[in-house]
Amino acid sequence: MAYRAIRADAIFAAMPSALKRFWDAPPISALRWLTLIALAPRLLAALFSPGYFAHDDHFLVIEAAASWADGFDYNYWLPWNQGDDPTPSGHSFFYVGIHFLLFSLLKAIGVNDPRALMLVVRLLHAAWSLIVVRAGHRIADRLAGPVVAWQAGLFLALFCFMPFLSVRNLVEMACIPLLMIGSLRLLDAAGDRAWHPALVAGLWIGLAMNVRFQTIFFAAGPGLAFLIMRRWGQALAYGAGVLLPLAVIQGGIDLFLWGRPWAEITQYVLYNLNNTTTYGVLPWYNYLLLLAGLLIPPLSLAVLFGFFRRPKPLVLWLPVMLFVAIHSYFPNKQERFLLPIVPLLFVLGYASWEQWRGASGWWSARKGLWRGALAFVWSLNLVLLPFLSTTYSKRSRVEAMRMLRDERPLGGLILDDREEDPAMPPLFYLGQWDMGVFPLGPGQDNLDLGEFLREKQLDGRDHHVLFIGQEEIDERIARFEASYGPVQVIGRAEPGLIDRIVHWLNPVNRNEVIIIARISDRNAL
Repeated sequence: MAYRAIRADAIFAAMPSALKRFWDAPPISALRWLTLIALAPRLLAALFSPGYFAHDDHFLVIEAAASWADGFDYNYWLPWNQGDDPTPSGHSFFYVGIHFLLFSLLKAIGVNDPRALMLVVRLLHAAWSLIVVRAGHRIADRLAGPVVAWQAGLFLALFCFMPFLSVRNLVEMACIPLLMIGSLRLLDAAGDRAWHPALVAGLWIGLAMNVRFQTIFFAAGPGLAFLIMRRWGQALAYGAGVLLPLAVIQGGIDLFLWGRPWAEITQYVLYNLNNTTTYGVLPWYNYLLLLAGLLIPPLSLAVLFGFFRRPKPLVLWLPVMLFVAIHSYFPNKQERFLLPIVPLLFVLGYASWEQWRGASGWWSARKGLWRGALAFVWSLNLVLLPFLSTTYSKRSRVEAMRMLRDERPLGGLILDDREEDPAMPPLFYLGQWDMGVFPLGPGQDNLDLGEFLREKQLDGRDHHVLFIGQEEIDERIARFEASYGPVQVIGRAEPGLIDRIVHWLNPVNRNEVIIIARISDRNAL
C-alpha cells in the first residue's frame, strides 16, 4: 500500500526506546510530571518573550490598569473622567481590576520598572495556566484512561503556541483555567444526579464569564445538556451557579461605577451587534481551518474527527460545539476568539479518536503509520516550541518607549507614519501618561505642520517624534525641520525576529523600524 512507501513507521522505529516507553507508559505521578514539564517552557516564555501579542492583550488590560495605579485614566473608561454624559466602554473591569490591584501593590513596595512589573504578571499567568494541563489530564483520564490522559497532558503542556499565549494578558486565555475546572466539575455532575457538582461547575463557568463575556456561548451548553437529559434539578443548580458570580462580581462592579448592574455587558452586546462586519468578514469554516492548522496536522485532523464523531459526554461536548458554531456563524472572526475552547476541544477529540482508533481493526494492523504521524507532529512542534516561547513580539514599539524613558517629561509624542494610521504607543513602558499623543498618518502631507506643532505644545516641554517605518525617511525628517526646527535623532528601535519573519512570509505585514527623534527648538513656538 501507499503508506508503506512512505515508511512512516521507520520514523518511529528510529526513536530511542526510552521515548517510546515515555509516551506509552505514564509514570505513577503523571500529574506531577506534567506540571513540571508544562512549567519549563512557560517560565522560559515569561522570562524571554517580552512585549505584547496584540492590541487587546496590552491596551485593554495593562495600559488601563497601570494608568489607574498611577492616578490617571489612560482610555477614559471611568465615568467620572468622561464629562457630563458618561458611557460604559463595554469591557469587563474584573480582570483589569485584578491587574490594577496587583500594580498598586507592587508600586507600593517599590517595584516601578515596567519590565519588573510585567515579569511578575507573566510569572503569575504561567502558574495560572498550569491548571489547564492538570484539569485536561484529569478530564482525559476520566474519559479514556491513564495512557490517553498522559498523552493528552503532554500535548497540552508542550503545544508550541501554548506557553507564549499562556503568559499574555489575553482574556481569551485567562478564562481557560476557569472553564477547565468547571468542565471537570461537570463530569462529576454527569456521573450522578446530585445538584451540588452542577452548582459548583456553574460558579466556575460564571467566573469565566466575568473575565471574557463571550464565554456565555459556552456557558449555555451545559444547561441545555441538562435539560436534554431531563435533569431539571441540575439545570437549575447550574444556572444559579452561573448567575451568582455575574450578579455579585460583574453586577456589583457596574452598580458601583455606573449606578446600574451589567452596564458593561449591555454595552458590549450593543457594540458587537452594531459592528458585526467592522473588523472584516471571513467564511463560516474559517475556525475549522484554524483548528486544523493550530493543532498541527495530521494530529489536528484526527482530533476534529474524534470530536465530531461522538457527542459525548454531552455536558462537555455541547458547550464546545455551541461555542464553535456561534462564532463560525458570526461575521467578525478573529483567531483569538476561539482560544477559550481549544484545550477542551483537544481533550475531547483526542480521547474520542484514541478510543475509536484502538477499536479499529484497520488501525490495529497499521500501528506504525500512526506512530510515524505522531513523530512528525512532535518533531515539528518541538522545533517551534523554543522559537515561539522566546519571541519578542512588538519589539520596536516597546523598545521605542523604553528609549524615551530617559527623555521624560515629554511635552507630546508625534507618531509619523506614511503607510498606514499609526498604531497606539504602549505608554506603560514609557511611564508617563500626562502628555498628548498626536498621530500623523497617510493623507496628511498638506497639513501645516508648523501650526500643528505649535497648537499641540504643552507647557514648554520637548516634543518627540516616532518616525514609523523607513519609507521616505529623509523627506519626512526634512519636512519637520522646515516647519519646526532641528530634528535630533536619538534612537532606533528594530523589529524582532518574529516580526521580520512574518514580513518575509507576507510583505503586507510591515517591518516597523521606528526612529526616535527630539524636536526641542522652543524658539520656533
